Amino acid sequence: MTPRDPDDDPMLRGAREHYEDAVYYDYTYRQRRDDVAFYTRLARQHRGPVLELGIGSGRVGIAIAQTGAEVVGVDPSAPMLTRAKERAQSLGVENLTLCQGDMRSLALGRRFGLVIAPFNALLHLYEPDDFRRCFESVRAHLAPGGRFVFDVRVPSPAELARNPERWYKCRGFVHPRLGVKVAYYERFFYDPIKQVQYVTMRFEPEGAQGPFEVLLTQRQIFPNELRALLALGGLKMVKRWGDFSGRPLGPDDIEMVLECVSL
Repeated sequence: MTPRDPDDDPMLRGAREHYEDAVYYDYTYRQRRDDVAFYTRLARQHRGPVLELGIGSGRVGIAIAQTGAEVVGVDPSAPMLTRAKERAQSLGVENLTLCQGDMRSLALGRRFGLVIAPFNALLHLYEPDDFRRCFESVRAHLAPGGRFVFDVRVPSPAELARNPERWYKCRGFVHPRLGVKVAYYERFFYDPIKQVQYVTMRFEPEGAQGPFEVLLTQRQIFPNELRALLALGGLKMVKRWGDFSGRPLGPDDIEMVLECVSL
């Protein structure tokens, strides 16, 4: 069978395009700090090397490394890893190892007391077998008594039911890479069979450059479904919160944070 070409497959395009402009990515999520503080505290408690799946531009992993912990970060995106390397060097962080790779097929040859996957990294696993392979990989890299901690967005039925033909106008901003003001819109399409949400982000810069669009695709995982997916890979949930303060997950929460161990 011929492998699917990411340039032709919308789902695979959506796993890549949002991460190709690392400067814009950092600008967009620059105020997201609660998860950084949470994972940094967690790393201090475990006092050992940390493996981060989906390290991206290093927003979380570099902060952990700054506490003195050794961090190994894995990500499939070359632009994001380049950005992480530049940021680490500018901050004088040396205890950070960056690896380009797939969280479903890691073979690092070592174990970690703490494995983390912050900020929806797991939502780019689209099929049950993707989750199984990823969680089996996590289990193979967990030291005895180790913990796997991650956070993912809780699906909102109201949001998933949005009109796929409508463009939602968002606040304009000065694009950090282009240096000009852009009008910004989003459109949403949810595939209920694949449980994948397609988000098309449209940028309309002032001046000569024409508009362009970026696609983001994220698997929607419902809370009880996640227990079954974890079990496929030999993991089980031991704690679950509705935010990074340690509050139990409630019906109105928009994200869930899980702590897991090997079965």
